[in-house]
Amino acid sequence: MNIKILVANFIFIFLINHACTNTSPNNNYIKNDYPIEDTASQEKIKENIQIREIDKKYLIGKYNPETDSNFVKIPSKYCIYRTEYIHREVYDALLELLDYANSQGIKLKIVSAVRNYDTQLYLWNSRVSPNYDIYTIKNVLKYLAMPGTSRHHWGTDVDFNSTALQYYNSYEGITIYEWLCENAPKFGFFQVYTSNRNTGYNVEKWHWSYKKLAIDFQENYKNKIFCPDLGKFRGSEFCGELDIFNNFVFEINSEFL
Repeated sequence: MNIKILVANFIFIFLINHACTNTSPNNNYIKNDYPIEDTASQEKIKENIQIREIDKKYLIGKYNPETDSNFVKIPSKYCIYRTEYIHREVYDALLELLDYANSQGIKLKIVSAVRNYDTQLYLWNSRVSPNYDIYTIKNVLKYLAMPGTSRHHWGTDVDFNSTALQYYNSYEGITIYEWLCENAPKFGFFQVYTSNRNTGYNVEKWHWSYKKLAIDFQENYKNKIFCPDLGKFRGSEFCGELDIFNNFVFEINSEFL
């Protein structure tokens, strides 16, 4: 009789322990069902991101920022040369970045923000002489975008302090650039034309883009803009031969891709 009781007790204890042991793995499985480091899960999240529709005129700069409510004037104290505009969805983040820089003793100001099609065309014609050829165009494209292809049309991009190469070789320029690399991403801005690219514009340490909104513009641009949409100007006939969109518009920092 005593042996039966002992056996029964042993079986009871075994079943209790077994049940507790099985509970823990089930809880862990539920908790780690979709771990954050799971690449497949991250890709699924990316697929669900909605890209807003953007009118073609904003993609190629065919608007007037002074009268269009999508753009707002940047206070003159932040600008170096002229009145500058920025997309209204970028405004707060940009001013926060500029104010934070000032609080850190960094003199950060804007050389250029919004440039619509007409402004880009003016700059383009000032660089491209009437007797141009494809080699002239290639040379200009080292640092200047064709009208209709500049990210400055979107109101998401800003040039800081100077567009002169020698400035960023100076002590001040090096300090500014290093500060931007460390701090601009905290406010959503990333350098567009970095050194880790195969083609396209030369490295631009001054050119930074507000990623959150720029992504929407990029995706719309890919699907809506083709060479004829750029219009006729000096060198526009080389748009296809130079593969402007793949080699320049989308040859950018992988952070944006």
